[in-house]
Amino acid sequence: MSGSAQNINQIKEMDIPGIIILPGNSFAGEDLHNYISSGADLYLEYGFKKLFVNEYMLDKDEVILEVYIMSNAPSAFGIYSISSSRCVQRNLFGSFSCITPYKVAAVSGILFIHASNKAGTPSGQALCEQLVKLVIDKNPQEIWYAPPLVQTAMAAPYTNTLRYYKGPLGLMKGLPSWSGMFENLNFHMFTININTPDYTGILARIIFPDENTLSSFISKSNLDVNSTTTTPLQTSNGLYRSWYKIKGTRILFMESNSPLANIKDFLPAMPDDNWLGEKISD
Repeated sequence: MSGSAQNINQIKEMDIPGIIILPGNSFAGEDLHNYISSGADLYLEYGFKKLFVNEYMLDKDEVILEVYIMSNAPSAFGIYSISSSRCVQRNLFGSFSCITPYKVAAVSGILFIHASNKAGTPSGQALCEQLVKLVIDKNPQEIWYAPPLVQTAMAAPYTNTLRYYKGPLGLMKGLPSWSGMFENLNFHMFTININTPDYTGILARIIFPDENTLSSFISKSNLDVNSTTTTPLQTSNGLYRSWYKIKGTRILFMESNSPLANIKDFLPAMPDDNWLGEKISD
């Protein structure tokens, strides 16, 4: 299935003996407002293309399955990362999936897959898992690997906190305290939550479209764009911030509760071209 495709191979009754498939629906582009009203704007910000919705019944269980086609794999992951929480089991389906007592969510390439178990029964949950796996198996995707941010030894333990942002709505939902620093700016950003014996904080890898946007962000964060030091600086909110230019308009940025946070601890010893030059397309 190519990244530009806006159709999927649907689950059929022959795939699960005894299942009943009710008439489904699909929504493309702005029509998503007809399904989730104001919530559609968040998906559109992340690059929503098309949604397929189906309801399945097996014995006494009912499951609603949603398959969102997004513009690229980071966008599919982004929606997953800010809408999945309280997971009792992670990554059963590929690199990123979340199972809760009533829901199963997973990312596969450009697909964000979400199954809801109406009654919360164990058998209904098993049906959710079966449906999600079928979608993944019937719609092979290019593998998307975790971004360079979590590919260092210091950052790897926090992979399950990874999130992706690319606009104000995502920030307001997942990281509202940072919204002011990104006001009216274009950006792509991965974040992880750091929790060490010495400090807690948030580490971000951010890509800006140009130097002016980068400078504006550094100014909004109360740091000095001309400074080359990575020593954390206490800002007006009482927290400590630091930044490091990776290459061009790609930076690491950290906010923590302690001056002991050292942003250089999260740099690879020998950065390769992928780490230095990661590209994310809209």
